[in-house]
Amino acid sequence: MSKSTYIQRYLLIISKIRSEKYISLDDLVDYIQQEMSSYYQAIVSKRTIQRDLRDIRDFDISIEYSKLHNGYYIPEDEEQYSRLERIFEPFNFLGVLPDFVFVEKTKLNGTEHLHTLIQAIKESRIVDFFYLKYDNSFSHVRKVMPYALKEFKKRWYLLAVEIDGDPKEKGLIKTWGLDRIYKLSDTYVRFEKDKRIDINKEFANSFGIYSDRDKVAEEVILSFPPKSGRYNNSFPLHESQEVLINNSEEFRIRLYVKITYDFLMELLSQSESLKVIKPLHLKEKLNEIHRKAIEMNTN
Repeated sequence: MSKSTYIQRYLLIISKIRSEKYISLDDLVDYIQQEMSSYYQAIVSKRTIQRDLRDIRDFDISIEYSKLHNGYYIPEDEEQYSRLERIFEPFNFLGVLPDFVFVEKTKLNGTEHLHTLIQAIKESRIVDFFYLKYDNSFSHVRKVMPYALKEFKKRWYLLAVEIDGDPKEKGLIKTWGLDRIYKLSDTYVRFEKDKRIDINKEFANSFGIYSDRDKVAEEVILSFPPKSGRYNNSFPLHESQEVLINNSEEFRIRLYVKITYDFLMELLSQSESLKVIKPLHLKEKLNEIHRKAIEMNTN
């Protein structure tokens, strides 16, 4: 059975439970069997669906069972389902989008590794792979202890501790882009996770794919005109974002975040309408980048 078959079932299950509250296991099995019958000839059993439900919950998707109503449901305040949808959206399992719906055609590489990595993380198993460097050369085989997966700008990254890597990085979480991982293999060798590693804490004030553990979070205050402000109000820059001013003249926010390369790139994407209030060194850094850009693009 292909990995995409699992993915198709997961999304069908989530969609059905969200649209039909308190659906029974028998009805859920019948629905999945009917929906997949055109391209999946095997029988979908109760055991298969129950296993799928356990796997889905591992994505922090809350699917509950009500004894009173004898069926499955997703709590009304549940928003985490979008995580799973974002993970598997490249597969576009529906295949029936009307011609007036347009989706990005950018190919997302590396998503084929998700299933193997999720299982390895759940079971605390070492994986190995070849890694493509930016100079298009392959590094030696990397053996790592996987801890988590992180999404950033529709790309997926593995957070892992490398075995026999650089002694200076021993025991530290490193970031590996799934799109540059090749010949991934689950070794089925178990490891004991370091209880001192707290992924949520390490990335709490970070923006992007690196924790930048040597940096400290800073108070950042930014100002935008109202139109740009509405965008940043709908899509906050960071989870710490706090609105200070929101009126017809200005939209001002405060963040507590590490000023990393990824954060700078995000601000530059809005530089036409952005004014840095604080800190001064952030304003100076952005001005320096702009000056260099002008010099490079001026004849």
